[in-house]
Amino acid sequence: MKILFLTNAYPDFKSSYRGIFIKKMAVLLKDEGYKIYIVTPKIYKESLYFEDQDGIKVYRFPFLSGNKLLIEYEKIPYLKMIFYYFTGFFLSLYVSLKHRCHLIHAHWAIPTGLIGVFVGSLLRRPLFVTVHGSDLRLAMEGPFHLKRIFLYVCKRAKHIICVSDLQKREIEKKGIQGERISFYPMGIEEEFLEVGRNRKREPNGRIITIVSNRNLLPIYNVSLLIRAIPMVLREEPEAKFFIAGEGPERENLEREARVLGVERSIEFLGKVPHEQMPDLLALTDIYVSTSLYDGTSVSLLEAMASGCFPVVSDIPSNREWIRDGENGFLFPTKDEHLFASKMIDALHNKSLLEKSREENLRIVKEEALWSVCIEKIKEIYQASIESEGR
Repeated sequence: MKILFLTNAYPDFKSSYRGIFIKKMAVLLKDEGYKIYIVTPKIYKESLYFEDQDGIKVYRFPFLSGNKLLIEYEKIPYLKMIFYYFTGFFLSLYVSLKHRCHLIHAHWAIPTGLIGVFVGSLLRRPLFVTVHGSDLRLAMEGPFHLKRIFLYVCKRAKHIICVSDLQKREIEKKGIQGERISFYPMGIEEEFLEVGRNRKREPNGRIITIVSNRNLLPIYNVSLLIRAIPMVLREEPEAKFFIAGEGPERENLEREARVLGVERSIEFLGKVPHEQMPDLLALTDIYVSTSLYDGTSVSLLEAMASGCFPVVSDIPSNREWIRDGENGFLFPTKDEHLFASKMIDALHNKSLLEKSREENLRIVKEEALWSVCIEKIKEIYQASIESEGR
């Protein structure tokens, strides 16, 4: 089976984290015997228009991005998006015809899903769409026309895959039939579970470590962590905070840390390659995420598998995985005082940390491993191909 992956994000170079979970899915499907072809925008000048990554052909269409991700724009760059759709459509059409793809799988309903609709309609190929979260947020909170585009893509898709059950329910409310919608998260690797299984009770006196590994963008609200750190240090002066991630907010966050006098307790690690993330989480006691909005966070699932205690923002997607006070803590997205209090409570409750590790290992093993997710996507693909009579 030949599949066109049409995605807004895909790794641009060896250490790139952009769309790393899309690449993982593509590689695993390739290992199962599928032929996968990638079409994605060319964001950076250094990115190649064409390359072979791990036996998968990657095609990039030109996009006047200015070396910026779409998520980094404060306002939608409409003129640039016209060029995005134009070049994306023709490259997708070319790749589909050249490789005789049987189906199209678009990641993100907006913007790449709309290209998938046009190409799929023209070539009479079934379209699958994975809703990752930011696309649904744009549709619900952005201009009205984005909502109409989102619903148009969903209605034209053969099948919709959501990374959280909340997304599935929201789309059903918009009149999309439930049998056309599946829910499963982007998976995580077995290596993270091995970290969790091998984690040992640490001796007293070890320096406490807290990590945030979300990108340094406004939506991830990392400033809230910086503001909470002084309160944590008053209770745990030896605590060490690792901030792993890169983005335009880094300079502001470093300045804020200096103003608050906590820069010696924070280490900005920059971009940590994904293959090194299990090693970082193995050294971590508390995992924090201050995100204002998310789909199912792969970073959270990786932390749960690694035995880190999650202290994460009280947003709907996190509530699907974390039960406050049982296998993690939830806190309001704008309250650094309560956030700090939750971190301190976690550090003082060793029995809760141990109990939560066992529960989180079980949850991830049953619901979020890549082996589980790949079997589900194969079933969906196969059912579609059989129904199309191909």
